[in-house]
Amino acid sequence: MKQLFKALANPARVEILKVLSAAQNGQGANVSNGETSVNIIVDKISLSPSTISHHLNVLKKAGVVHARKERQWIFYSINREPLDKMREFLAEL
Repeated sequence: MKQLFKALANPARVEILKVLSAAQNGQGANVSNGETSVNIIVDKISLSPSTISHHLNVLKKAGVVHARKERQWIFYSINREPLDKMREFLAEL
């Protein structure tokens, strides 16, 4: 849980999750299953591709995003399980 809170403490990572969430809801996804590439995220957030990749790596290590590689591209999507557990934890406080 600690790693999850640390991952979400950065505003840029929250913005990345918003872009990924919009993709899962059919807004701006570049593939049919709601995944998004770094290029799409870069278009939406004014950070360099390397900075976004760093933030995605932190989110991936925290278990918040899934990554799938296809050729030279990596597609990202939200893993809602840890977020649901966090929501349950916060509701119990």
